[in-house]
Amino acid sequence: MATTELDRRLHASVLKREAVKEAEFRAARAKHEEEVQLGFGATEMTKEELKKIIDSDRRMYYRSVELNDKLFIHYKGWKELQNLEGWTGLRALYAECNAFDRISGLVNCHNLRSLFLQENCIKRIEGLEGCPLLWNLNLNSNFIERIEGLSHLKSLNTLTIQKNKLGHGGVEDLVHLVDTSICTLDMQDNKIWDADVLPEVFMRMKDLRVLYLKGNPCAKKIPNYRKGITAVCENLKYLDDRPVFPEDRRAADAFNRGGLEEERAERRRIREEERERHDRNMKAFQEMVDNAKREKRERDAMRAEDKYTDDTDPVESQERRMKKQVEQWRQENADDLRDDARDHAARCLQEESNARSAQEELDSEPDIDDGAGSSKTTDAPAQEPTDKKVDNRTLVYEDIWDEPPALSGSQSKSSGSSAPSPTASTFQPPPRRPPPSEGNSNEVFLPWAQGAAGLDTVSPSESAVDKRVADLLGRSSDFKPPSRTAPAADSEAAERREESGKPTWYSRYTEKVQRQQETLSEQVDRERTAAGSEREVPSVAPADDGAELDEMD
Repeated sequence: MATTELDRRLHASVLKREAVKEAEFRAARAKHEEEVQLGFGATEMTKEELKKIIDSDRRMYYRSVELNDKLFIHYKGWKELQNLEGWTGLRALYAECNAFDRISGLVNCHNLRSLFLQENCIKRIEGLEGCPLLWNLNLNSNFIERIEGLSHLKSLNTLTIQKNKLGHGGVEDLVHLVDTSICTLDMQDNKIWDADVLPEVFMRMKDLRVLYLKGNPCAKKIPNYRKGITAVCENLKYLDDRPVFPEDRRAADAFNRGGLEEERAERRRIREEERERHDRNMKAFQEMVDNAKREKRERDAMRAEDKYTDDTDPVESQERRMKKQVEQWRQENADDLRDDARDHAARCLQEESNARSAQEELDSEPDIDDGAGSSKTTDAPAQEPTDKKVDNRTLVYEDIWDEPPALSGSQSKSSGSSAPSPTASTFQPPPRRPPPSEGNSNEVFLPWAQGAAGLDTVSPSESAVDKRVADLLGRSSDFKPPSRTAPAADSEAAERREESGKPTWYSRYTEKVQRQQETLSEQVDRERTAAGSEREVPSVAPADDGAELDEMD
């Protein structure tokens, strides 16, 4: 075999191996690209994907696709608009932010009203033949260079086509708008440079009401941009984010007729007309007020001469009839018109007001004394219970530890034989007695002349009483009052009392002690006679009226 033939065979085998390697590389690259696209959500718009959208939100979508009136497929990364044959009831389709390069798949969407295809890759307006009821079309941020395919959409009202490539071909790219019924046209930030678009396109659109044209080169080429467009577009109401008022239209027409001077004159006329219209309105209002006052005076004069009043007039006026009907309706629907919260608040306020008024009357009313001057009466709503016992005893202070004044003979004679000496051998201990009762509240309370405090309510036994009596009798036999010489001042005071005939406190004290001793002796005798029965401790006889001890002079 020649060397040349061998080289050809080796070269052929090498080429064959390289072709196989290249095919494998291409397949691996295509698979990798597909995986990358799937990772970024670039799936196909299949029925399975649409079913996933339906299952993702059961509150928004029905399982039967023909019953759904809206569909959200935005931000899916799909390249082709398809598989919408069963969505016959669709009214709004939100398909923005995808990768659609053309409009398709809407043949059976006969009820479609709103179509949102902004931020896609659409280059031509087509595929809308099956949507005769389309009202709103949004094609912002696409690659459309020419307006076409809209003449059969007789219901199209709003076309939003910002940030496209319109206007490179001049007026020919927009002349199709003349055959449409568009009222709102948004063409901002395009490439429209020809100023003839105003008279040849916008001026011929009879239904145009709102126009957005800023961001295009033609906005700087049209002379007197706002006034010019307002003057030629008769039905325009809104231009570039600002409304067109009737005064603005009149000023624009005047500027178009005679320039700036004519515009100024027209604005002066507008101000004068506005002032005249205001004066007419004020005059009409004043006339209405005067007529109402005159009618009221005439009506009052007629009513003064009439024998009927407004309430007794048998002929009901329109006002009375309406008022009567309103009152009747309120009575029939009183339960529905009642405001429970307001009624509760009114009741609470009334109760607080009544309580405050009663308290003010109680505080401001003076105490009224009766004729005897012993009690006070008030009209208080509630009185404290009178079951609680009140101690009304009067404690008279007497300095009994002072030395007793010297008794002269004349004083002892004037005091009588009822004042024996305290050194008598018949001294008896004072008896126990209970506190004075409520009925005898004026009794003088002398604690040194009574028995042991706190034992009044205890009934002593007979042996204890005998033992106590014997002890007191034994002590009384040895009792001797201290013999002290009264000071000169006391002697002089005693002489003055003797001359005046007034008894001293000591003489009255000795008389009272003597009477108590006699009473106690009688009580002891009665207790000794009573055998086997519980004895009641008698109370000491109260002192005579007016016999309270005065304080020492």
